[in-house]
Amino acid sequence: MVFRYEIFGKPANIRRKWDGYSMPMRKSEIHMHSIFSDGEFSPSELIEIAEKNEVSILSLTDHDTFDGIPEFLQSAEEAKITAFPGIEITVKFHDFNIHLLAYFRDYESLKPELKDRVKTMTETRENRMHQLIERVNGVIPERFQGTIEFENVKRAAEGVLARPHLAREMVRLGIVSSTGQAFERYLVKYNVERDNLDVQTAISLVRESKGVPVMAHPGERSYSLICPEKGRHPENAPVLLEELKEMGLLGLECHYPYHERMGTVPYFINLAESFKLIVTGSRDFHGFNSHQHVKIFGTTKMEPDFLEQFQSIWN
Repeated sequence: MVFRYEIFGKPANIRRKWDGYSMPMRKSEIHMHSIFSDGEFSPSELIEIAEKNEVSILSLTDHDTFDGIPEFLQSAEEAKITAFPGIEITVKFHDFNIHLLAYFRDYESLKPELKDRVKTMTETRENRMHQLIERVNGVIPERFQGTIEFENVKRAAEGVLARPHLAREMVRLGIVSSTGQAFERYLVKYNVERDNLDVQTAISLVRESKGVPVMAHPGERSYSLICPEKGRHPENAPVLLEELKEMGLLGLECHYPYHERMGTVPYFINLAESFKLIVTGSRDFHGFNSHQHVKIFGTTKMEPDFLEQFQSIWN
């Protein structure tokens, strides 16, 4: 069986063999979100999508919460799918924020201190949402001012609160015609930044639980190492990554939709290999909330070599 794989930005045919026979590449989705943060589907629904798409390696990485993990692992076990807990944490690094993914062997591996800090992150998100609603209520058209209420925004969220929940409430109220318009007109310009956990503390907490900390989407337009419009240029990336590696970073998310569109996947793979970091990748799947059709679930073109590397750290 022949597979397509991206090498230096160009597709190439690769045949994977085991004991003389061609073996199918296992499909994975290890960066995805459920209704417990800003995704469209419940954890069990994500498992159903995985079954339909023949995806057999999964991790749920909701923003700043583990609340969806028990349902996710239970559903995966019933479907006989390889699954492990994950999370995506927004952390401070110098004078900007980045996203840190973390992967764990099982739910029991999570240390109480890590769970407590994650719970604090949820509370911080709620405080930030109160402030953001107050700010947005003051700049929307006068006839709508005061109509956005915290309880209504929270009611639409199963877990941690995020801007997409506020965007959906603004659509429901008729303030904007789409969630995209909510972000374009209000939620970027009038955003309220949270006081996030610093990256060194976050990495240390993850490593104490034998977790694997991975830098998410390093070349995406925000929450990234490279963001020229904010003064973070490509030539700075190796220096910043070296600093993160010294803090305990173990992986880099090289395969990512934006990286693929920009042709930078090979650059990040080379960068990861130069620092001996685990190469990971995924779709960052949210569902239709982010204009993502379920057919893209599990379509990252990479071998799941990361799993053995994860397991060597977990064990």
